[in-house]
Amino acid sequence: MDKKIIFGSIGSILKYIGILMIVPLAAAWYEERVLSLFIIKTWLVPLLITTSAGVILERKMGAKGVIKRREGFVIVALGWLAVAFFGSLPYVFSTTLGPLDAFFESMSGFTTTGSTVMLNLEQVDRSILLWRSFTQWIGGMGVILLFIAILPTFGIAGSQLFDREFPGPMSERIRPRVQVTARMLWSIYLVLTGAEILALFYAAKMPLYHAFCTAFCTMPTGGFSPLTNSIAGYANPIAELIIAVFMFLAGMNFILHYSLLRKPGRVIANKEFQVYCLLLLAAISIITADLYIHKFASIQEAFRYGGFQAISFMTTSGFTTTNFDAWSHLSKIILFSLMFIGACGGSTGGSIKVIRIYVLLKYFKQRIRKILYPHAIFVLKTGKKPISDDIIQGIIAFFISYILIFAVCSITMTAVGFDMVSAASSVAATLGNVGPGFGLVSANYASVPILGKLILSFCMWAGRLELFTVLVLLTPAFWKG
Repeated sequence: MDKKIIFGSIGSILKYIGILMIVPLAAAWYEERVLSLFIIKTWLVPLLITTSAGVILERKMGAKGVIKRREGFVIVALGWLAVAFFGSLPYVFSTTLGPLDAFFESMSGFTTTGSTVMLNLEQVDRSILLWRSFTQWIGGMGVILLFIAILPTFGIAGSQLFDREFPGPMSERIRPRVQVTARMLWSIYLVLTGAEILALFYAAKMPLYHAFCTAFCTMPTGGFSPLTNSIAGYANPIAELIIAVFMFLAGMNFILHYSLLRKPGRVIANKEFQVYCLLLLAAISIITADLYIHKFASIQEAFRYGGFQAISFMTTSGFTTTNFDAWSHLSKIILFSLMFIGACGGSTGGSIKVIRIYVLLKYFKQRIRKILYPHAIFVLKTGKKPISDDIIQGIIAFFISYILIFAVCSITMTAVGFDMVSAASSVAATLGNVGPGFGLVSANYASVPILGKLILSFCMWAGRLELFTVLVLLTPAFWKG
């Protein structure tokens, strides 16, 4: 394993993360119109530290060479940790948060989880909240994928990094060259973000700053908001509708967005997209009916709140428009189930993913048929495409690993003092990159003990990188080979 290639690649990433801090720095300067002490210590110093650390790693320890499979695992896993660490510096230097809380908030941002430890957001500096939202936007399509798209040094070798970071069991590509695919995916992402900003600003009459922050957290299915009450704080039905539409689009496989421009029929025929729509429709219908019976006076109001929360939870966005923790057990168990299903593979959403659920259900059906007809030969397919045994085994292994990590971390969270509902939902919400949970973590994670925040930070990190990119680093055999 070539350590110089690893540190050099991480250095390149950190260098540009530091440069991206110019965005909140510019926003802070625009607010104050003077280079104040707050701007210097909150933005200029972290920018210089992050950029300098990146340049030092890149030039002093970096080396040219091919990024192989093992280096790819380490660069992606440690690269995300490094980005979360240096991304936390503005929170610490501005004294907004302590070191551990800052790391938790930064990890939650870059992994697009949306679990927050911040309270009274209206009193937090606007540039801090912009950075908080901007980290989600950077992490949505993938920190590493961004630098594959813009850095020529990641051109050929970027294939190993792309496969490690691209969400889903099958890392599809628009073009054979991974750098071209990365650029096209980021272009689609950028266009959709811009479209949402314009829609929120012009159609929903949302202030431009809030439109930017909200769009930066919708397309990556992140869920941070500049308001303590999230989207409920706007009390704007038009904004809720626009956000719901873009959450739905963000939960789709981004390869399908490209297909919309060339062959729209492929989108409708896509089995994962069909299941995605069917599950959402079923969840919205059940929750709407349940809310109408038990809580809301009109079916329209029940649909407004139930539909929004169902889309938010399934796409792992985590935006809220009401206190869903006060809903009936039926509605809450539906939302809890959606936490595990997640959005489509190749989307910015987290959790298990619809494609894995679909393949697992087909596999279970196949095993039952195999018992009935032991001599028959069955081929598992998605649409007309056969699924290889390696992919099926990978999906089964991922599912088992996901449930095991959920169980172990949930038990550990109860050991640090959480009740069963709060413990299980906090792990489900962070491992699936959803954000809000139930019970003690329905609004924020400020009450989580120190050990609990470390456990949940691990869940966010592992969940965003599809488990095995992180788990393989924890095996002694990986470092011996």
